[in-house]
Formats: sequence, structure tokens, C-alpha cells
Amino acid sequence: MENDPYQILPKLIAHRCNDAHAIQRALDLFGRHLPVYMECDVRATADHVLVMHHDETWNGQPLDRTAYVELQGDVLSLETVIQMIKPSGIPLHLDVKARQVESKWRAVVDGDRLYNLLARTGMLSRVIVTTVAGKFLRRLRELSAEVRLGVLYDEDYGDLMPPSKGAVNRFIDKIMEFHEEIGLEAIFLNQEWLRVFDQKFKVLDTFFYTIAKAGIKIAVWTVDDETWAQRFVDQGAEWITTDRTDWFRKIIEQDRA
Repeated sequence: MENDPYQILPKLIAHRCNDAHAIQRALDLFGRHLPVYMECDVRATADHVLVMHHDETWNGQPLDRTAYVELQGDVLSLETVIQMIKPSGIPLHLDVKARQVESKWRAVVDGDRLYNLLARTGMLSRVIVTTVAGKFLRRLRELSAEVRLGVLYDEDYGDLMPPSKGAVNRFIDKIMEFHEEIGLEAIFLNQEWLRVFDQKFKVLDTFFYTIAKAGIKIAVWTVDDETWAQRFVDQGAEWITTDRTDWFRKIIEQDRA
């Protein structure tokens, strides 16, 4: 549609919408016709309820050893969030958390359970699912050709920042190989990596061009500096994850112009 804000760049990912207050802020932005995705962190309770929570623990207790009823309403279930936002039409970015098991990252959520919930609620086309756990993404692709998948790379998850231009090229090859296997919607990168690609290696434009040519979108997190946000947008970043939104409308209006 001509006035569809999701046809333009960039798109805002409202960071950590795991509670009612943050969800309402994202809905308010969406209501002002900004192209907003609402990011939620996904974990599972001891009784396998999918919930929105960033940390491994709740009130000092391991979340995966706590039954949903024990959370006393402090933590929202994914199904509750979907019921809250579905009438609005706002899309979701689900950041599925993972833990390291025998040197491999394993999602803390069951892929079949997540797929069944999204399919049952009619949300498959309105969600992009992102994680560092490759096995989880492979399983979702087995279950559905429709589900939109993103992979996340960061040093916190054992991915070392490429230390040279040659290493950046090898990193690109790694992305392409995984893309050919499962069909990625996007890659999600820490802004610090891209700053190094830009300032030290001078390959930011080449990196963006190569990734985009393969049909993969680039999402950058978490960008709270307006200058760098504009730099990434100018290179073609599809999504900017941020805790700030005060400068975002200006960037959008510039893009529309």
C-alpha cells in the first residue's frame, strides 16, 4: 500500500517490550504510523509456558524451574502478549534466549511449541524469530516455510568479532552458508561490530552491499546514538533496535522525503 510505513527504511525495533508499560509505548508509536516492531525476550517456565522475560531468573529463582502460576502475574506469557497486540496489527520480533550446552548454544524454548502457538494464533506472518541457536532455527524451518527467521551474532554468544578484513569475508561466507541452508530473513548484529567494520577495516559499505544482494536484511542493536543510527540507515539497515525513539521520527521523515 502507498501509505504503508513498512515499505520504507528504517524500521524501529522497540527494545525489551516484556511488560504492559513497554508494550503500550510500542503501540503508541505504532499508532503514530511509525514502522515499529515490538521486541520480546522469550523463555519458558518449568511447566513449558512461553513467557516474556530477559533474565534467566525471576526474584532470584531460575525461571525454567518456576511454574507459571508462581510468577504471580509479574511475567507475561507470549499468548497473553499476542492477545494484547493482535488487534493492532503491530509485528513482533521474538528474541529466543539460549544457553550453552557442551560448547553449543541451545534455545531454552521448544521450537515445536513456539511454532504451534504462532500458527494457532495466526501470527506466523507477523513475527520474526531470532536466536543464536542454529538447531532451533533449523527446526522452525522444517516446520514452516512461512516463518521468518533471523540469526544473531555477538561475542557474548561466543562469536568473536572478525579481527581483519579477511576475517570479515570469512564471516560473510558463514552467513551465506547458513542462509542457503534455511533461508534467513535477517541477521542481527551488535553495533560495535559494525563500527569496527566502518572505522578500522573500511568495509562497512561492502558488507552491507554483499548481505543485501543475497536478500538478507541487516538489523543493528542497540543503537542509542543518533549519528551512528543515521550512518547505519544510510548504508541500508532494515531495522534499528533502540531504547530511544526521540530521533527516530526525524530519520523516518527524511527517508520519506
